[in-house]
Amino acid sequence: MTSTTSPSPGRLSDQQLLAELEPVAEAQLLRHEKLADEWFPHDYIPYSMGKDFDKDPWTPDQARLTGVAQIAFEVNLLTEDNLPSYHREIHQMFGYGDGAWINWVHRWTAEEGRHSIVLRDYLVVTRAMDPYEMERARMAQVQQGYDHDNKGTLSGMAYVAFQELATRISHRNTGRYSQDPVADRIMARIS
Repeated sequence: MTSTTSPSPGRLSDQQLLAELEPVAEAQLLRHEKLADEWFPHDYIPYSMGKDFDKDPWTPDQARLTGVAQIAFEVNLLTEDNLPSYHREIHQMFGYGDGAWINWVHRWTAEEGRHSIVLRDYLVVTRAMDPYEMERARMAQVQQGYDHDNKGTLSGMAYVAFQELATRISHRNTGRYSQDPVADRIMARIS
């Protein structure tokens, strides 16, 4: 939630800061929308590999990914699956007004949702992980949620900037490490 206390003399409140930066946020959002390539998660999934789990239940020997790559995919998926908490957090920090900030929040959330969809579909269709364990982990992660302890808008901006870059690097490295061209293509798209 944005700060409701009076700022120190010479210091902007969270709402004042967002209002001051609104033109920059709008320019960057418009730039992003102009440059962003439209993509669809289903275009990245090898559905021809899919099998009926009722007829052919998942077993550990079917895992397409192993070791560190499998763990990295699971962590990346859990991070993306926690979107409801992240949306709440960024909406509280940046959901100012009805202009660029709120539009950025909604655009970011929509794009992050694609990441979760493509990761989960890949892992299920390729049988890279046990789908029951993935769903149990997702439920636990989302129920636990995430809370950044209301550090304020400026701290939130810094956090989001670093977190997005770190996640991008993590996704890219996970794809490269997977030794699977399909997984590498997916992670390159996400990053």
